[in-house]
Amino acid sequence: MTLVRCADCGREISEQATACPECGRPFQKRSSAAAASGAWAAPYYEYKSQTILFGLPLIHVMLGPTWLVGFRPACGIIAVGNIAIGFAAFGGVAMGLVAFGGISLGIVCVGGMALALGLGAGGIATGYWAVGGIAIGVYALGGLGIGTHTLQNDPNLLRILTPSSSR
Repeated sequence: MTLVRCADCGREISEQATACPECGRPFQKRSSAAAASGAWAAPYYEYKSQTILFGLPLIHVMLGPTWLVGFRPACGIIAVGNIAIGFAAFGGVAMGLVAFGGISLGIVCVGGMALALGLGAGGIATGYWAVGGIAIGVYALGGLGIGTHTLQNDPNLLRILTPSSSR
């Protein structure tokens, strides 16, 4: 049995392990038959910067198929991954102050479904200011706008949004 070092925590573990028992880092594993035949192994990619701010890495990238990396999120100041959590998050599911993703949650969000506290923009958008196909917010602009101030119920909003040379 050969021992290898985990790239995250440095613990020695068996090369047969699928993940590090100490920190949970998944390992890309190829069977000896696959290695001999040159068969393709599903790739994943992880990068953590050595710079730490507020207890988080400056940049954390965790990409790969979920059956290989699991539902392990990328957590960092800047996070990129299937699931991303950070001050600036980019991913399938993104949570952060600024979030871009299929489903995004945070203060400023852009995505297919943007659930924001401040500005939300996307197919379905919520937030104080919401712009999207379906927009729900205090100020809502969209195909279906639901809110206090929308093009349908606030005539002043249309004047504010339309540039005018008479001002």
